[in-house]
Amino acid sequence: MRLTSLILALLPLSVTAAPVSWSSVEGNWQVVSVAVKAQPGQTYIARDPLFMGARLAFRPDGITWLRGTSERSINPATDNCRNKPRLTAANGSQQDADFRFKYGFNVMCGKNAWGPAPGAVLSILADGNARLFWDGAQLSLRRIK
Repeated sequence: MRLTSLILALLPLSVTAAPVSWSSVEGNWQVVSVAVKAQPGQTYIARDPLFMGARLAFRPDGITWLRGTSERSINPATDNCRNKPRLTAANGSQQDADFRFKYGFNVMCGKNAWGPAPGAVLSILADGNARLFWDGAQLSLRRIK
C-alpha cells in the first residue's frame, strides 16, 4: 500500500513533458521520409522525390527552405516565411483532414498560417525528430544542425 502511494505520487512527475515552444524547434531540418494517405486525387506519393532530401530552417525571425530537390525547386515567395514564426495548438478544423493526431502545433507566420491551406502542422516526437504535415503529405524531419 505504501509503495503504491509513493508510485502514484511520483507518476505525474515522470510523465510531464516540457512545453514545446518555437525555440525548441529552431535549427536546420531535413526531410527523410514522406507518407501520404491513399486516396483518389492524392498529389504526392510515398517517399516523394519532390520532398526527399529537402532542407528547411526554422529561425527566430522566419522559416526558409534551404534546399529544394531536383524535382521541386523552392519558390521563396510562397514557401518561405518572412515574419516572426510561432506555434499554436492544433485541433479540430485547424488540422489537415487527412491527418488527425494529438500534440500537433499550427505553424504560424506572423498572424497567418504558414504553408498551403489549411496551413502546416508540426508535431515533435519523443526522439527529437518531427513530423510536418504539409499540403496533404506527412514529411518526417530530422534535425541536421
